[in-house]
Amino acid sequence: MTYNVDGVLPTGLVSGFDDGTNLLLSGPAMSGKRDLLLSLLARGEADGDGAVIVTARDPADEVAAEYADVVDAEPQFLRIIDCVSAQSGGATNGDNAHYVSSPGDLTGMGIEFSEVARGARDAGVDRLRVGFDSLSPLLMYVDLQRLFRFLHVFTSQIQSQGWLGVFSVDPESHDEKTINTISQLFDGVVDLRLTDDGNREVRVRGVTDAPTEWTPVE
Repeated sequence: MTYNVDGVLPTGLVSGFDDGTNLLLSGPAMSGKRDLLLSLLARGEADGDGAVIVTARDPADEVAAEYADVVDAEPQFLRIIDCVSAQSGGATNGDNAHYVSSPGDLTGMGIEFSEVARGARDAGVDRLRVGFDSLSPLLMYVDLQRLFRFLHVFTSQIQSQGWLGVFSVDPESHDEKTINTISQLFDGVVDLRLTDDGNREVRVRGVTDAPTEWTPVE
């Protein structure tokens, strides 16, 4: 089985990813990582896939609104693990949103993700697309070794369940060693970049026989 991404990435790059694939979505600020991540998740709505989004940047309600815009309908199964709102107070777990105390609370994230996974099974959703936006804030709270161990467990869970994982990171916020260390955990990388004239280009490597050419994003 594969997770269909037809129409999300430019034609000819890749049309789907195998079950259990974990992708690192790497690109600088303003390159459209979040848009692409949400589109990769939302593409599954047509196939009955559920979506889980871990947000370490923006509150759950903003992310839910953006996702709904991409889907252009009521999502079938959407759960958001919000790592930012609890810091400002007043966040309590609801039907669709689960809250973690901060982007440094890796244990809390793991617990809430297991809870969400259970909820998906109970709802009869066995195929999930998991988005993580983004790993960069986590590195302001925890050291690389601790994040590596956490991601190893998190990506292994996605792999063993046959889900699709898409984790975004800003390579310009970290040194090369950090990015190279994190990259080891992923099956492939989707790179985004901005050209000198402000256009966006994308390539895929690791899950194709050879890295694809840089291709303009429509």
